Amino acid sequence: MGCMSETITYRTLRREDYPALTELLCDTWYLKPDTDRDLAMKLAAADLEYCLARTTTAQVAVRGETVVGVVLGRIDAAETRKGVNRHHRASMKILASLLFNAQGRAALQKLKKNEEANRSMLAEAKKEGHAYDAEVVLLLVSPSVRGQGVGKHLFDWLLGQFKANGVTRYFLYTDTGCDYQFYDRAGLTRRKVLDMEPHTVQEDAEVQQEASDLDEHLHAFLYDNEVAPANEGVNPLGRD
Repeated sequence: MGCMSETITYRTLRREDYPALTELLCDTWYLKPDTDRDLAMKLAAADLEYCLARTTTAQVAVRGETVVGVVLGRIDAAETRKGVNRHHRASMKILASLLFNAQGRAALQKLKKNEEANRSMLAEAKKEGHAYDAEVVLLLVSPSVRGQGVGKHLFDWLLGQFKANGVTRYFLYTDTGCDYQFYDRAGLTRRKVLDMEPHTVQEDAEVQQEASDLDEHLHAFLYDNEVAPANEGVNPLGRD
């Protein structure tokens, strides 16, 4: 039975939710002024399938008949699929269809760069001794319900699943194109930062002058739930 929060209910993800989630991903992240909708939808569909390939637990937020939010999580101990699963194959099939035009190939290069950045940050974190047994794969909320606590509800639900399954350390990827401050407020640690765009000499000087670790370029992040000293007293594995 779904939990009620005003006019929004929460329930387990269903297969029939995939088209709505693809639309939400498309409109939130992939539909740009220089990208046609067909390409954006293919990128969103491939992204969703790749996320589902890593997912072991999921919940959606629904208003009326419309899916307005989702959280996907991976608990390593709960994963029963071995190697490449059907979602991996579906994602690769969609991406392969992008090879036949220049805009599609450019999009593939960007996706490859993002994936390499994520893998690099995770490898660095592990090299430093950080180990994880779960991942927040995707947290996405429709602009139509932002500010109503939907993201917090979904995130807290996933943390409850982590706790119930004995997870002690989890991580997630995000970037400056997302609401990454949500994870700062939740008490997580920004473990890794990677600048995704080249700097000019002038931009380097401006960053140093402002003593800032971020500029207007796209930055990729890896967050985890190891509590930093500044966040002592915050419990990022639950709200007990």
